[in-house]
Amino acid sequence: MQISLRSHLIAGTAAVVGASAIAMTPVMGAQLSLPTINVPSIANVSLAGYDSPISELLGSVILGGQFLFSTETDVVTRANWGPTAFPFAPTPPVLTPPFDQTGTSAPVFGTALEDDLLGAYTSIGVIPNFIDSALPSVRQLGINGSDYLNVSVFGLSAAGIALSEGVWNAAGQLLSLDVPGALATLVDSISAAGTLALASGAYVLSGVYTRAQAVLGVVLGNLPLLLGATVGQISLVVNKTIQVITDTFTAGSLEGAWNAAVDGVFGATGIPGTLLNITIGAGQQTAAIPYGPPPTFEPTEASVLASYVPSIRTELQGLQWGIANALATPVPISPPVASVRSAASVRAAAVAEAPAAEAPAAEAPAAEAPAAEAPAAEAPAAESSAPVKHRAARAVAKRASANN
Repeated sequence: MQISLRSHLIAGTAAVVGASAIAMTPVMGAQLSLPTINVPSIANVSLAGYDSPISELLGSVILGGQFLFSTETDVVTRANWGPTAFPFAPTPPVLTPPFDQTGTSAPVFGTALEDDLLGAYTSIGVIPNFIDSALPSVRQLGINGSDYLNVSVFGLSAAGIALSEGVWNAAGQLLSLDVPGALATLVDSISAAGTLALASGAYVLSGVYTRAQAVLGVVLGNLPLLLGATVGQISLVVNKTIQVITDTFTAGSLEGAWNAAVDGVFGATGIPGTLLNITIGAGQQTAAIPYGPPPTFEPTEASVLASYVPSIRTELQGLQWGIANALATPVPISPPVASVRSAASVRAAAVAEAPAAEAPAAEAPAAEAPAAEAPAAEAPAAESSAPVKHRAARAVAKRASANN
């Protein structure tokens, strides 16, 4: 009985469960039959039209490397300074006969970048250019210092020789009992020594003063250019930044906005390129630079500066060449020149003059007492040595005074 009851309960439960499953099956099937939605994965998104920030940044690094290390010596060709430094072709010249424009293709700068005012460029890279120039102002300072030392050593040494020879010759005259001649020789030697020393000092002081004035003139003369260039450099960066922002927000598509922002922030044609141009580059051209006058058609410095903002590198290179040229200003007076005669040369000159002085005594009549006139004949010989020395000293003093 119990077994039969359990069997009916189990059968009823199974029937209820089976009916419920059959009733629910169509509903569940309708819910699971959802429409297909194609969701793209990141691998299927095409980035071919979008610029890579890394690639743009590396392009700026390449441009910076060229400005630092390039050994290219063709500094007057626009393409060698990157994509944006000199974007404008030169304005063709207006020619009249007999000049013919056919075949005329002067570079954008001609020799302007090779002139001292615009940096005297010899290479695209800063380091090769620095090696070529070898700090011209420091080099000229070394040359000037060597010249000053040479003149000082010569002047002081020549003054010492004049004193030494004067004292030596005066001592010889004292031994010959020529006291006046000894005193005159000593005075002349002191005068010659003082003149030589003063002349060498005057040369050095005159050179330092003249060249310092020239350097000050160069610095003051370059101040307007430096201030104007600084204002121009700041304006270029500000304008480039505004251009990048404007191009980004006015782009007609997401791709255009992305590319404008990436190129402007990271690329050599954007803000990094502008910064490189106005720092270690040659500068930034702002308008077409006209050709210069015939027959060379080379642009002048004035026409270049009117359409061009020089870089900090250009300013420094131009300033150092200006200072070097100022330091090379000729000294207005000549260095001292001395011809100091030794005692041996003085005695040789005295011996050469002695026969001429004694000739009248040899031709004197026999009636006259030659012994009495001998001292008179010997006196000029004794005195002739002093005028020889005096003439040498006067010549030295005259040359020194002429140089002053």
